[in-house]
Amino acid sequence: MGSIMNDLRIKGAKGFLLDLDGVFIQSGAILPGALETVEIFNSRNIPYRFVTNTTTKSRDTLHLGLTRQDIICNKEHIFSAGYSGFKAIMQMGNPSCKFFISEDLKKDYKFCDVNNEDPDLIVIGDYDKWDVASINQAFNYVMGGSQILALHVGRYYKVKSGLKIDAGAFVKALEYATGERATVVGKPNALFFKQALDDMKLSPEDVIMVGDDLYNDIRGAQKLKIKGILVRTGKYDSKILQNTNVKPDRVFDSIKNLADIIKS
Repeated sequence: MGSIMNDLRIKGAKGFLLDLDGVFIQSGAILPGALETVEIFNSRNIPYRFVTNTTTKSRDTLHLGLTRQDIICNKEHIFSAGYSGFKAIMQMGNPSCKFFISEDLKKDYKFCDVNNEDPDLIVIGDYDKWDVASINQAFNYVMGGSQILALHVGRYYKVKSGLKIDAGAFVKALEYATGERATVVGKPNALFFKQALDDMKLSPEDVIMVGDDLYNDIRGAQKLKIKGILVRTGKYDSKILQNTNVKPDRVFDSIKNLADIIKS
């Protein structure tokens, strides 16, 4: 595992970046230690941000869902790949877009210029309507000159019934077929992590990332010199951990281990 991060280093962290699905919530259910962890952060004024690649829901819907689960935070605590995509489009000068995203996420893009005929940009997130026709439509947009904005490139995610293929597979298919490279917004993009750090006004060495995805969460954070804690919940797979050169700085059974260390 390499150099293991001890409890004292964890207690001394000035802030935390936290994955959401698979760490705090799994298929709509609260995971062990989730409520306690947020309560500790709030009561001790410890800065934190939920950095999530979830793009099925708008930031408002994500916040409402957390509140209904008694996870009390501000909307500003949520750094979603979906919302970051909107900010990226605005920074590009609001080019015309064709969206391959969920209906709910479109709420975050209500100020964007929608063009279903000849878009400057195609935006890809979690989209449950992919079929041969839609992937071919996206392919032809790119061959006609449209750029690809990928909200994230996740490989798969976990639901009650098992694993489901994620947006990254469709992004990679388009890259392969067109020879073009997508601009990626969410994890593991360094800019996504930097935006969260800047929002907390903290440096990489001050912060710890906690997630269940060895590549998007842990490797993405470590590339910026952010320490990474992998949890054995969500999509955690011991076989992947054993057969990779990505080494977490610590492995926890669940987010509850973090709460126990901070309050000790």
